[in-house]
Amino acid sequence: MSVTDALIIGAGPFGLSISAHLHDLGVDHVIVGRTMDTWRTHMPAGMNLKSEPYASVFASPKPGFDIAAYSAAHGLDYVDRVGPLPLKQFLGYADWFAEKFVPDVRDLTVTKVTAHADGFKVEFAEAEPIVTRQVIVATGVLPHRYMPAELSGLSSDLVTHASDHDNLGRFQGRQVAVIGAGQSALETAALLNEQGADVRLVVRRPELEFVTANPQHLTLAGRIKSPVTQLCEGWWCVLWDTPALFRLLPEDKRVFHARAVLGPSGSWWLRDRIVGKVDALTSHRVVAATPEGSGVRLTLDGATKTLDVDHVIAGTGFHVDVAKLPFLPQDLLARIPSAKGYPALSRAGESRVPGLYFAGALAGGANGPAQRFIAGTHSAAAVLAKSVAQRARTGGGRSASAASSREQQPAAAPGSR
Repeated sequence: MSVTDALIIGAGPFGLSISAHLHDLGVDHVIVGRTMDTWRTHMPAGMNLKSEPYASVFASPKPGFDIAAYSAAHGLDYVDRVGPLPLKQFLGYADWFAEKFVPDVRDLTVTKVTAHADGFKVEFAEAEPIVTRQVIVATGVLPHRYMPAELSGLSSDLVTHASDHDNLGRFQGRQVAVIGAGQSALETAALLNEQGADVRLVVRRPELEFVTANPQHLTLAGRIKSPVTQLCEGWWCVLWDTPALFRLLPEDKRVFHARAVLGPSGSWWLRDRIVGKVDALTSHRVVAATPEGSGVRLTLDGATKTLDVDHVIAGTGFHVDVAKLPFLPQDLLARIPSAKGYPALSRAGESRVPGLYFAGALAGGANGPAQRFIAGTHSAAAVLAKSVAQRARTGGGRSASAASSREQQPAAAPGSR
């Protein structure tokens, strides 16, 4: 088996950003996955990013590799603020970034990560295992997608998650219910309506919420009043986007805010595509879903008791839980303390298993809600890469298997030393 200093699982924004920094530091490593697969095959055509264009940029080890530079080099229109940024342009930027910094992504599927004398053994569906001294898990949100229990018993012909679709044109002329009030649900409903579907939004809230557009231009006074971070704009954003500050909060507060900050709402530019154009059943909750003819009958607890549609799309988001990663065996998971699914991590993203790092949404409980977004690459990639480089230079400290053996030893008896 080949041996490397580090292996990154996942080639999305976090995986690419971390790999770029490791390359810059001269760390021998392997990155596996399909470049931007979640964005390329699990996001609908015609989608726009919710994040501002300036906040949709990957963390780069060198300046001059942002979306503005990519757009200028390719003759594309670009605005730094307000936007929105089309998915197609964002994917073009991501491919350009990968070509510049991470040209060696290997299209492999990880099946198992186990402790090894030299660190970890990583097994794949398509290739021989690799031994690596360190593992960085940057698998994104797909393993954590949430399907409500009342919908989970139906076949995919009748019920799907919003992340199952890269083309909503297949629903033209069909009746579709979209469940949820967040960006994913609202943009899915807008695209369905614009592509000829008969759409109903089912929302538990009494009304739909849309964020207010940021100012197109900011003065110095405006920046002082409402500081601009990679995540959002305002003084609260400084806390959410600064791990050193966020880590001062008690654990229960960190876990709550990791899930709740920038919760369900739609972009300002979605309002005109939804209000008056898509029928929204607010103050309604789905309590049951059953097959009815060739479609689905939804039983609701609001004023409307039932709703018959051809298909249901759950825009119900993601519930992060480290235990949902299929390649981590129970004995390894048992050594990773977690709070409501979020693993305990250092500022650099390292877990209690030496050399096992987590980046992206799974790091939200430790380092802040920005880790759920592309913005989080800027506070994670460089710090994590430096930690990995330091461990590589010093031999990595105790190996994962050696640490495991030591953890399993009984404590010394009083007075034995």
